[in-house]
Amino acid sequence: MTHSHIGRRKMQLLACAAAIVGATLLLAARAGGQTPDRSRVPVAPPAAPFKFPKSTTQTLPNGLRVIVVEEHALPLVTVRAVVGVDSLYDPAGKEGLFALTSAMLLDGTQSMSADQLSSAFASLGNSVTPFKFTTISQNVDRSMALMADMLQHPAFPQVDLDRRKAALAATKQRFAELPATAPSEVFLTQLLGAQSATTRAYSPSQAAVSSLTRDDVQHFYDTYFHPSNTTVIVVGDVTPSAALAEVRKNFGGWAGGHAPAAAAPPPFVEHPTTIYLVDQPGAKQTQIVVGTVGPRLDSPDVAALDVMSYVLGTGTASRINQNLRERHSYMYSGRPLGITWRRIPALSIISGSVPVNPTKSDSALIEWIGELRGMRDHLPTPAEMSVARGLLIDILPGQVETVDLIANQLTQLVQRGLPLNYYDGYAARVARVTPEEVSAVAAKYLDPAHLLIVVGGDRKVLEPEMKALGLGPVVVP
Repeated sequence: MTHSHIGRRKMQLLACAAAIVGATLLLAARAGGQTPDRSRVPVAPPAAPFKFPKSTTQTLPNGLRVIVVEEHALPLVTVRAVVGVDSLYDPAGKEGLFALTSAMLLDGTQSMSADQLSSAFASLGNSVTPFKFTTISQNVDRSMALMADMLQHPAFPQVDLDRRKAALAATKQRFAELPATAPSEVFLTQLLGAQSATTRAYSPSQAAVSSLTRDDVQHFYDTYFHPSNTTVIVVGDVTPSAALAEVRKNFGGWAGGHAPAAAAPPPFVEHPTTIYLVDQPGAKQTQIVVGTVGPRLDSPDVAALDVMSYVLGTGTASRINQNLRERHSYMYSGRPLGITWRRIPALSIISGSVPVNPTKSDSALIEWIGELRGMRDHLPTPAEMSVARGLLIDILPGQVETVDLIANQLTQLVQRGLPLNYYDGYAARVARVTPEEVSAVAAKYLDPAHLLIVVGGDRKVLEPEMKALGLGPVVVP
């Protein structure tokens, strides 16, 4: 091609581009009555209020609850079976029983062996567990039939129980050897009591796991796995009537029953700030846990506390992270403050856990407690409030983008005992939180004179430092 041809081609392209721009400006002028103002950066309109996907709920005659959400964007359906039991229901001395029972539901039913179940999953092209599956629309019936069979008719073979126990014991052993495990266990013991279900479930002993028998598994299953204690969630390319018919076909014949409620947690007793020192000779890092209890999940303080956690210790931009990590390099990983919301009526746990340099443990604690105190005295800045609100509100649409994510959120609501429309009002509540309310809840729940502090590391190095701080008595459990 000659230079003249190239030149003409360039001129034609430029003319075409100019025509497109001109037409665009003309259309904009006709539509808005004026040309765009290019002297200012366009401002995006405010986001629409977040709305959780609409659901339909019905209860079968045997007590099983069914929740359906229609979502026809893709030919996919996800199903969750949420049974109202977890490791907090393990009997004393039988910790690990829930985990073992749940795992063994995969080890065959009264009509199908584990190998036959695996072959059935392979023929479907998707996995199925007793508690969840996601599949294409035309495979919902076969997938739900397998889920229902595993959930209602487990076989609990002895050979698989022995294998599962060995695997569970090995997992617990590895967990117990992690540097953070012992300090966290002491924290829960001192905060909630050694016999609280949460403390016992945190790190089951080898003796507890070894003691589990097939009779224990069968009795636990018979006690808690009932239709009236189960919710089936169906989300995706299905109508409520079709979903309900499918659930009724597979679960309608499940015999009724009533599971006992979990024991009420003991009342929390507040104590003056105390440092518990867990001796880990030769430890290369010090694991520090700081915290206390917070309110129930149905408290009016929830939104303000969520904002406070992001301002103070959740995320890299939070005050404690900026202090301990960015300014002083005392920590690299961990979360110095967050809130663990638990199923109503249990109290929440406000705590942080980070590893620090052993020679800087005392300095890190001084700064850490100073930030907790400062949260009471120094209102969050507009920038801090904006970041916290954004992290709490802006993530909500992303948490319901797919059928699996919607089902996960519904599962969490059911497990926590919350209404299904909880998130509809949550964003508005967070948006209304003021800096004064954030400081008020900090003053209410984070009293530096009544904190539980656990320090795990080399006692020879740490004990003199901790005593010199004067934060409270130093106890070696």
